[in-house]
Amino acid sequence: MAPSHPLSILSIEETNLAREIVLAHHDKEVIDFREIFLQEPTKAELVKYLQLEHSGRLSPTSPRPARLAKCQYDVIGSDRIPSYHESVVDIGSKKRTKHEVIGKEHQAALTL
Repeated sequence: MAPSHPLSILSIEETNLAREIVLAHHDKEVIDFREIFLQEPTKAELVKYLQLEHSGRLSPTSPRPARLAKCQYDVIGSDRIPSYHESVVDIGSKKRTKHEVIGKEHQAALTL
């Protein structure tokens, strides 16, 4: 299977992997996921990739920007008040690379 383009949406497998990694960090809490989506690479990383792609020198072994999943979710503890969190998961390394607790006083955008 060819590697994904850095701007293609997350596959079902990538989304599920990001979900499982977040759940592993919150094993004793209820998690309500709002969204899991592609965290696009920085412009500098993308320019290097696109230069290879447009020059025709892109190969399956060419370096690619990391595939990152941005996860937005509520953590519901014993007080039953959701605490909004955001995490970034590196799909390739299967690790959470960033985590931010936004807090109970803030709410995420509308959940669809």
